[in-house]
This record gives sequence, structure tokens and C-alpha cells, in this order.
Amino acid sequence: MNVETLAGKLCQAYTAGELLPVPSGAGQGLGVADAYAVQRAYVRLRLAEESVAGFKAGATAPAPQKAFGLTEPITGVLFQSGRREPGATVRQSDFRALMLEVELGFRVGKAIREAPADAETVREHIDACMPMVELAEIPYGSAKFTGPDLIAGNSASRAFIAGSEPDWRGVDINAVNVGFSRDGQLLHEAPASDVMGDQWQALKWLVGRIVEQGYVLEPGHVLMTGSIGAAHPGRPGSYLADFGAFGQIGFEVVS
Repeated sequence: MNVETLAGKLCQAYTAGELLPVPSGAGQGLGVADAYAVQRAYVRLRLAEESVAGFKAGATAPAPQKAFGLTEPITGVLFQSGRREPGATVRQSDFRALMLEVELGFRVGKAIREAPADAETVREHIDACMPMVELAEIPYGSAKFTGPDLIAGNSASRAFIAGSEPDWRGVDINAVNVGFSRDGQLLHEAPASDVMGDQWQALKWLVGRIVEQGYVLEPGHVLMTGSIGAAHPGRPGSYLADFGAFGQIGFEVVS
């Protein structure tokens, strides 16, 4: 497998607004390590025109891991071009296959260059925690793909909305309960602790994996720990992610 050639094909398709070619569909024996090598090469190509906004975790629940043949969550890179504001109008047609997730985000305050020893070490490097919505994208559309395929295509990363930054010091963020609705109809409700059992442990895991891949987490980078509750197809409608006292994010999806 030629990592650079495969990454180039993925980037070319992305730039052209086309569905990405499924790496394993070309007879590639793609394992997880290979997939991350492709992802890093793909990200390097994208960085010719873009800049890193942060990093994300995906497939943090057992069900999607089983569905994609994975043994742990996955990671991807967030780009500044994907940043949207609360109240945004999101065009479904701008995405290959739009998926919506509600998450918590953490902003890096001090650079992180080494894998943290514990969750408290991570906390010392964070200067904000906020509600977020991920506007994820399945880049292969309805084609069959594997977990490593998902990783290679940057783990469904496309866009995100960051809410206002509440006072989070002293708050048990695991107790934050999130309700997600479309047109006033509740889609799901779940506690923040659903993500790997503990948001801080999830953040420690994410930071450790990102550093292992050779990245430095710089001040201002946003870290998304994974979907709180189920992901939903991005159908047209008026959406509200309600984090209770921690804040809200509203946005519209149009065709």
C-alpha cells in the first residue's frame, strides 16, 4: 500500500466535492495503524490550504465500535474551515452524508507535548469547557466501509459548532444532562458521563492518542470527546442541543 498515493486520492476527491474512494474497496489490506498513516498524510495535504482547529474522538460507544470492527475509539483532526457559529444555517447538500452529534468540547490553554499521566494532568492544561455540536460527515456516502476506512478519511470530521463558554470550574461536567431535539421533538437525552464513563478520562485518552501520532496540542485547540448519546442523520429542521445550565446550541439544517 502506498500511503501517499492513497492520501492523495482521498484529498483530490474531497477537494472536488466528490465521495471519497473507499480504501479497502480497492483491495487494500488496511489495518488500523495503516489507516492512521493515511489519515496523517491526508491531513498534511489538507494543511496546504487549511489550519488545525483541534482534534476529535469518535466511535466512543461499544455499539459503533462493534459495527465497524474496532476495539477502541478513533481520532480525527478538526479544521478551522469547519468552524460554524451557534444559530448557523447548515446546508445538507454541502455534506456527503451529514450526521449530527452533541458533545462537550475542551479548549487547550497550555501546550501539550506528552501523553498525560492522569486526568488531573490534562485538566491543568484546559482553560475552557463548552457545549458543542459536531456536524460529522460520512465521506463514503452509502458505500460499504470498515473502521480503518473511516479512520483513513479523517474519522468523519467535517464541521462543528462551539457554544458559549460557561463557568466550568467546580462543576461536575459528567452530571451535565443533554437533550437533543428537532422541530421541538426530543431525539434523545443522555448524561455527559455516557462518553467512556467519564469525560475527563475520555479527554485523557484522546490527548494521549493525539500526542502518540506526533501532534502538539497548541493553546486554542479544541478537543471533542465524542457523542453524548446517539448520532442522528442531518435531516432538514430546527435543532436544539440543550445542556441545561451549561448552555444551549440552536441551528438549522436546510436542504
